[in-house]
Amino acid sequence: MTHPASNITPSPLEDVRLILCALPDDGTDRKLIRALRADWGIVVADSIACRGVSVFGTAKTRKPGKLPESVFVKLLQIRVPEASAAAVFDYVYATAGIGRPNGGLMVLSQTIQSTPFRLPEDLPDEAD
Repeated sequence: MTHPASNITPSPLEDVRLILCALPDDGTDRKLIRALRADWGIVVADSIACRGVSVFGTAKTRKPGKLPESVFVKLLQIRVPEASAAAVFDYVYATAGIGRPNGGLMVLSQTIQSTPFRLPEDLPDEAD
């Protein structure tokens, strides 16, 4: 008798890197996701709403010695092929305006392996 799991064909893994961005809650995340799809064909990205506290800029607090007020931010995760990770990182930095005051921050992960993900070709773009 064969084990049921032996009938499963293993998915090939691909080398990818993960770009993480903390962006202001001003719509930059949605514009960036659309631009990545149009210009780079990247379809694996997600945006998560969360709260953040400034650590590099001026952090305002109502009471001395207390933590500053948190603000809404977007945490954007983008999975990119390892071969184009540096170029996409530079593109995201410029397109999202990371260098502007309170523009956010970015990090690029080490190489990881991930299962390939492909959207159907005839899938329409998301409407606002």
